[in-house]
Amino acid sequence: MKKTFLYLAVTAFIFSCKKEEIVTTETPAVSHEEVLNQLALNINTATYSDLASKATTFQTTIQNFVTNPSAASLEQCRSEWKLTRSSWEKSEGFLYGPVSTDNIDPRIDTWPVDFTAINTLLLGASDFTDPNTVTSLDDALKGFHPIEFMLWGQNGTKVYTDFTSREKEYLIALTLDLKSLVLSLSSNWETSNGNSFYSKFKTPSNTNPFYSNYKSVYEEMINALIGICDEVANGKINEPLVSQDASLEESPYAKNSMRDFTNNIESVENVYLGKYATDGLGIEDVVRKYNLSLDNTIKNKIAVAKNALAAITLPFGEAIFQQPTQVQNAVDAINDLKATLENDLLPLIQLKITN
Repeated sequence: MKKTFLYLAVTAFIFSCKKEEIVTTETPAVSHEEVLNQLALNINTATYSDLASKATTFQTTIQNFVTNPSAASLEQCRSEWKLTRSSWEKSEGFLYGPVSTDNIDPRIDTWPVDFTAINTLLLGASDFTDPNTVTSLDDALKGFHPIEFMLWGQNGTKVYTDFTSREKEYLIALTLDLKSLVLSLSSNWETSNGNSFYSKFKTPSNTNPFYSNYKSVYEEMINALIGICDEVANGKINEPLVSQDASLEESPYAKNSMRDFTNNIESVENVYLGKYATDGLGIEDVVRKYNLSLDNTIKNKIAVAKNALAAITLPFGEAIFQQPTQVQNAVDAINDLKATLENDLLPLIQLKITN
């Protein structure tokens, strides 16, 4: 910034001095290697590490509840479920790598819950102390949502004295399985593991089994963002709205669906900005090299989508009946963001990144 100083006392010695201006650019040159390295560290690895930590705390809290059941310890379990759930939902903007190849996503997050099958399972003789019991179960009988069903009950009114010994055994087995899966997921992104997905993600090559060049990595990332926008808008929100069927809600027992949706869009934002616990390089830093207007558009549409979700003030299962306009606005805003990612961002990346 150039400042002008007016000296009134001395006018005989006026020199015209021109300082060399420092020009700062809003579009600094960044290497693809560094962008991908920081995204892998600050977003993927950091989110999964956070998820693993929360899942471990959650499992310990469940064990404490089973050992010392009380209203307070049950409420703590519910709180830890929501915290762990938030970390998971903030990872859904990058459902590639081990979460996909190791089939972890469906084992963690299949819904709606088949509570009839769960009740049948509980009446049976399955040995929940054997880890293979839960591992071998259908995906709809394990992961976040069966745990949610167990903690809140079908009507969300379950109290700590309602838990049977079989339910407690099943709950421990479910949370141990969840913890095992997310620890595996986190480990598969650790930088200390020379064969981890982290190294494959940030270093594409002809010998890389996943990514032959930088372009293929960016395409994977952007298609993942498009995918979660599509799932949230047209699956998670629109299907229950159009059918007016609350049984299709994602997290109905905890009344957590609106938080789920918001965390999903925040996941898109995190990847785009390169910001989770740490603010680093993101996709925005590549976009800004080529199209500042598009960068602003994407950021604005993310904000509009988040604001549209915030305008829904009732639990989702009630909002589809009582606030259909607000719910539809959220669908439209997220689809608008999706269209920009699909029709503008992806083609830009495909055009500009050629190696």
